[in-house]
Amino acid sequence: MTKCVIIGSGIVGLTTAYELNKTGHQVTIIDNQSTGQASKSAAGIMFPLNPWKNTKYMQDLCISGHEQYNNFFNTLSIKDKREINFEKKNLLIFGNDIESAKNWYKENPVINSSYIKKNLNSREKFIKESHKNFLEIENINTLDPRKLINFLRNTLLKNNVEFKKSKIEKIDSFLRKPSNNKYEFIILCAGVWSNHILGNKNIRLKPIKGQLLHFKTREKLIDNVLLYNNYYIIPRRDNRIVVGATIEDVGFDENITSSAKIFLEKSVSEIFSNSVEMLSLEQTYGFRPYSDKEDPYINIDIKNERLIYNFGHYRYGILTAISSAKIVKKLIS
Repeated sequence: MTKCVIIGSGIVGLTTAYELNKTGHQVTIIDNQSTGQASKSAAGIMFPLNPWKNTKYMQDLCISGHEQYNNFFNTLSIKDKREINFEKKNLLIFGNDIESAKNWYKENPVINSSYIKKNLNSREKFIKESHKNFLEIENINTLDPRKLINFLRNTLLKNNVEFKKSKIEKIDSFLRKPSNNKYEFIILCAGVWSNHILGNKNIRLKPIKGQLLHFKTREKLIDNVLLYNNYYIIPRRDNRIVVGATIEDVGFDENITSSAKIFLEKSVSEIFSNSVEMLSLEQTYGFRPYSDKEDPYINIDIKNERLIYNFGHYRYGILTAISSAKIVKKLIS
């Protein structure tokens, strides 16, 4: 039985543990106790929103992620699906990216899509009449990432995965401790904090801060997920809505900003009629790992074969979590 320790307890770390545990590996997870974890402030759209803007490698990883999550959801009970707020929804794309989206899905028919020459309010009545023509993507997956974290954690605890709370400053000192020699593999899944832990100048990660706006409406606002220019809007249960997201290169600034709130409220005002009233406003934020090579790091350290990287991605970390976990599993075997 291979003993593995995973540093990081976001969705990438938990999913990696889930995949390794399924195949008989003995897994310990170290919660590095960082605030601003990206998984806890993610939208939960389990589908690539702008694949035409990504590298071919990232596109393939995202498409694989969509398929892998379909397989995962098929193993869940109705109760489990409800617990993570899993829902199948259609995605409506409109605005500046409509031509790019239409062309990409025509060349890559990975899922059913239709270009519809109608006003969008023929589908969603609260949208302004000025929004014309849209691309409809059928049956994408959505969920609540915070609830998925709880589900994975509880599942792993039931399967005898050990959780430890520890603040790891540097990976070298962790590796030098004799008590850690029992781990055959150390898998670093600490998101953007992985760079600090490694202290490796050849690994280039920086935090991209994303802020989301959560609000509630008196009546149901929309049935579908919307992608308009750089905004996405997701309907949740109980008339709740999530709007995102800002992309801010501000380091580890933990402040919730009024400028982000104004930016996200502006997206709502551009799309919906003036009759829409936003209730119980809340803002959340998370730090996402951005790599200047665009693609995520999923590989073995060149100096230490015990150390494996799986940092996640600043846009699609959750979507590609199962696919990246399977790559890690192959690296171990």
